[in-house]
This record gives sequence, C-alpha cells and structure tokens, in this order.
Amino acid sequence: MSGFPNARALASEGGVSVRERLRDYLAEGDVHAALDRADASALVLDASADGLAVAGLAAAERALCDAGAFALVSGARLVVAAARPALAAALDAAPAEARPVLAEVLRAFDAARMRPRTLRLREIELDLAAGAHVMGILNVTPDSFFDRGRYRGVDAARARAAEMVALGASIVDIGGQSYAHWNPQIAAEEERDRVVPVVEALVRDGLGVALSIDTFKSSVAEAALAAGAHLINDCSGLSDERLAGIVARYDAGLVVMHLKGRLNVRDAAYSYDDALAEIAGFLRERLERALAAGVAADALAVDPGLEFGKEPQTDLEILERFGDLRSLGYPILFAASRKSFIGRVFDRPAKELLVPSLATAAAGIAAGAGIVRVHDVEETAQLARMLAAIRNRGRVTIAPRMPQTPA
Repeated sequence: MSGFPNARALASEGGVSVRERLRDYLAEGDVHAALDRADASALVLDASADGLAVAGLAAAERALCDAGAFALVSGARLVVAAARPALAAALDAAPAEARPVLAEVLRAFDAARMRPRTLRLREIELDLAAGAHVMGILNVTPDSFFDRGRYRGVDAARARAAEMVALGASIVDIGGQSYAHWNPQIAAEEERDRVVPVVEALVRDGLGVALSIDTFKSSVAEAALAAGAHLINDCSGLSDERLAGIVARYDAGLVVMHLKGRLNVRDAAYSYDDALAEIAGFLRERLERALAAGVAADALAVDPGLEFGKEPQTDLEILERFGDLRSLGYPILFAASRKSFIGRVFDRPAKELLVPSLATAAAGIAAGAGIVRVHDVEETAQLARMLAAIRNRGRVTIAPRMPQTPA
C-alpha cells in the first residue's frame, strides 16, 4: 500500500471474542495486558515499510501508554487496546511525528462505530440506517454460472428486473461479462451491446430503483451512465484508470472491489499473510484514487471481493473478520451468493446453495454490510428485513396477529 497508515478496529461479531482477535497479533501475556484496559477496543494499524508512518509508530506507542492505553509496536504494525478518551488524550499530547498515526487510529475507532447512513447514486439516495439493501443480480450473458443465459435479451431482462423489484430489490446489477475463470473476457464493444439496451429499456420502464452496471471497462461504464445507470460496480479495483473520472463526471455511485491477480484467472498460489490488512490497505488506496478523480465521498462503497483472487480458507477468514472493514468508513457491499467457495465447503453445485448463501448474507449484514448482492432476491429481502427489525425493534410496525391464525 502507499505511505499513509491504515488502521482497523478488530470486530468481534459472530461469537469471536476480542481476546481471540488479539491472539492473531499478540503473545498471550500481552493479550492479558491489553484486556486489562476497561472498555477497551482493539485496533491494529499497518504502516508501509518505508512510509512516514513507521517513524511515528514508536512515538505513538509511548503517547498511548502515557495516556493509559495498551500499545505495542511490532515491525510496521501497531496494536492498540484503548477506550476513546485514552486515544483522544494521546493524540492531544503526542509529538508531531506521532500525530498522523494516532489520528488514523482515532479515525478507524470512530468509523467502526458510526456506520454510514446513506449512499447517493445520482438522484437516488439509499437509506442504509433502515437496514441492508438487496442488489439483485441480472446477468445478460449467455454463460452465467448460475442463470445460464436465462435473462439474455432485452425482453427477458425487463421481466426479470421487474420481478426482482417486486420481490424487494432496491438495486438491479446488470452484468454483460462473466468473470468465471472458465469463461473468456469479451471485447468492450460486445459488453456494451449487451448492457446498454437493457439500461435504456429499464429507464423507460421507470422501475424506481438504482441501476448498477457490473463492469471494469471505462467505455462500457460511460455508455451505461449516459443511458441512465446510477452505479458502477467495478470488480477490478479501478484497473482502468479512466473509470473513476467518468463516474465523477456523471456524479454517479462507484463500488470499489478488492482484487488480487487478474479477472477470469484462477490461481491457487494467491496467498495472504493477513488478508484483512491487505484488503483494507488496497481499498483505502483505491478510495483515495477515486476521491482524487472527483468521485463524491457519499457515492462510494467498498467490496472485499470474496472469491476474487482468493481460495476458500481466505474467503472464510474474510467472513469471520468482515466487521473490520467498517473502519474504512464507507458502505460495504457483500457478494457471496452461490459462489464456488460455498459449493466447495458443502461439495454441492450452485443450484443447491440457497441456505448457505443466506447464512453468509446474515453474517455479512450483522457485521455491517449495507448492500447484499444476490441471485435470490425474495429470500434475502426477507432476511434483511428481519435483521433490520431486530436492530430497529422500537420502530417496527407489528401486526395484531399472524395471518391465518385465530383471533
């Protein structure tokens, strides 16, 4: 990653305790010392090996300890356990070389607790505070691993889009290129010819939801945005240098996904020393690139890229530690629907993966995902609504009795 530091608050959802998370980074004796801090939250800051941040780690460690926090530097990493008052006190008293590090730690602490409330996609604003939104997958390719070309063509795509909206989708994600490793990449012209007529038709239909385009090619994005799309879902992490500027020109939304390696290529050699550290650092750098190109901060979202340049053990690690991504401070898109890592866990084909796909979606929403990209809209919309009812229980409308039961 680039020279600025990147801090993450260690999430502890899903039955994984703060103690267990700290064991990934500290010896057992240091874990005890960290947990002795009352109301402590655990954070990890990763700095580039040659960046300015490394020089400030030792000074930040001293300032944190002086403020009553636990802090330990190991190489280019700072591990912290502290309550917010100690973090703020350390920043106030710190020397100049420590301030960028401590400011980043405090930023991550606050971002992990203040979930984004909205995501703006041109004229559409998604209310994320009310619960996770469902993004329905609309593949208009002949070689989709799950749909098998069922929605190829404008008429079939229109019918499926209307159906997904009726079932609860608030975003329709249109894809004209399959990224399965057994399928080849197609030319931008062919991809554009597949998706733009669909966008034009759905705009005429007036569905009242956001239209997303699943592409990494700037020319496809530009044509789709000109036709009325609201969001570009880029699964390459801005590999096309023109794409962010085009999104900015249309004041549209952008999802930045982590990718290791290349699209349409599967390589079992992809490995990670610390998957969440690498993913968060990558996304942080690409978000800065998008902002520099003029994309509005309230129009950006991130995606850790489950299965893209990852093997199942890494995908499971991401699911376990998904809440760490909240420290980026942007809405998170969760995309695991019927993916092959789930099929490899169960040794079943995609058509038999509804229940485990819903389980992963539940884990993602509970950990902070604001958008869930799925094939099974109706079931996931009910799941998201139930989780939102639990979270917002004081504001839920309750029927006097369950239908078809005695009064």
